[in-house]
Amino acid sequence: MPPKFPLILTLLVGGVFVWLWSTDHVFRSASIMLLVPLYLLLMALWWALHRKGMRLRRLGVFAVGIACIWGLFKYVIRYDGSADGSAMPSLAWRWQKPEALPALKAAAADAGAAPTPMPAGAADMPRFFGLKGDGAYPEPDWQTDWAAHPPREVWRIKVGDGWAGFSVAGGRALTQEQRGEEEYVTCYDLATGKLLWAHADKARFDEPMGGIGPRATPTVDLAHNAVLALGAKGLLNCLDLTTGKPRWSKDVLKDCESTKDPEWGKSTSPLIVGENVIASGGDKGITLAAYRIADGQLVWKAGEDGGSYSSPVLATVAGREQIVSVNANSVTGHDPATGAVLWKFDWPGFFPKVCQPAQVSPDRILVTSSYGLKSNLLEIKADAAGKMAVSSVWSSSAPRTKFSSPSVLGGHAYALDEGTFCCVDLATGERVWRDGRYGFGQQIKLGDHWLLVQAEKGFVALVKANPAKLEEVAKLQALSSKTWNPPTLAGRWLLVRNDKEAVCYELAAK
Repeated sequence: MPPKFPLILTLLVGGVFVWLWSTDHVFRSASIMLLVPLYLLLMALWWALHRKGMRLRRLGVFAVGIACIWGLFKYVIRYDGSADGSAMPSLAWRWQKPEALPALKAAAADAGAAPTPMPAGAADMPRFFGLKGDGAYPEPDWQTDWAAHPPREVWRIKVGDGWAGFSVAGGRALTQEQRGEEEYVTCYDLATGKLLWAHADKARFDEPMGGIGPRATPTVDLAHNAVLALGAKGLLNCLDLTTGKPRWSKDVLKDCESTKDPEWGKSTSPLIVGENVIASGGDKGITLAAYRIADGQLVWKAGEDGGSYSSPVLATVAGREQIVSVNANSVTGHDPATGAVLWKFDWPGFFPKVCQPAQVSPDRILVTSSYGLKSNLLEIKADAAGKMAVSSVWSSSAPRTKFSSPSVLGGHAYALDEGTFCCVDLATGERVWRDGRYGFGQQIKLGDHWLLVQAEKGFVALVKANPAKLEEVAKLQALSSKTWNPPTLAGRWLLVRNDKEAVCYELAAK
């Protein structure tokens, strides 16, 4: 091996490092995890082989070193999942065990008891990502200057593993969490954080990079006094909102003839449409399945591209009400009554699609992704006979939303682009600016002027929509560890959580 080999290798690997980090490349962490060991291995081999007469001895040292490193990771250090959304590994000592929360009773002692009366300023938010599933919340009727009017922490509790958010109805806050080998749907008192009831299923989803537990936020059907919750392994539960008692449950993946379970766990929230609840399928097979809420009867199945990690939404597009679904390999519009496919946009990609479709205008929808898959502004048109067709207005590399979804305000989309906030011109698909390291968190829009960002590191930021620059106006240190869960704003009551704790704030009234 030539004497200039270390210099050449260092310059080569160093150049790749600089390029990966300067471009915020989607695979920068994975590349670094491969390049660093490869670099050290090649340097060690060069050291062992480049001097004649010492090769055998140095190869022995090299072998001992490899054995020591193997033993270190076998007996001393363990992989503890992803440190963040870039897949950078988190390492821990093997004797450090995560805190094990106690199991909850299937029904709390006072299950069925009424919660504390709805607190002042609170409002129902019965589903994931706003009333319509589009990430749109009302304009703030609360103080936006958090320095002068700091949010009041109402309660803080420990919760089990999982990446679900909260839904709120009638003074109850509902989420999903994992404790041991049981997957729970839990109901807490909005005003106090006290557990009202808990429903448990013998199910546990555990994926090395994404972590443990359920991912989907429950949906509340006030008309039927029911909670619909989809577990990480595809178990759809219909529970009584008052008591948590089960009414029926269905294996959605089995009903959707899924030939492959979702690699990262089901994260899609159920959609209520009239008397039915709509759930998405696995990575392959049927796309959507509709069940009658009253008794769990399967009403229809539709689509053939499988589901994704994006929840179906009900929207009026091109003058027709329809279910819009981002799937494993396509985006489709469906008739709510029958599930019939009204239009289909082919959008194949090996990596997961997580974004919620964002309606830009009466006939345009923005769908975004990452992992090298381009975002598209879709236009849906109906002819005189009512037949619908879809086309892409533009295709762009921005924004690159891995776990989150874009927010449309005016003629711009605001999104977390590989962990950095950005603004995209909807007319062209070009990025206007990119600033603010919020990590792989979540966001919602508030009226026509504001965005609430749940940062991956746990803090919450209030951002004013400004196509000229990032304008952060307030920050709240709500949580202190990795947070992928979506925030919930129920009137002036803000609920955020991660896989360790949940906290509720009251925002000061104007």
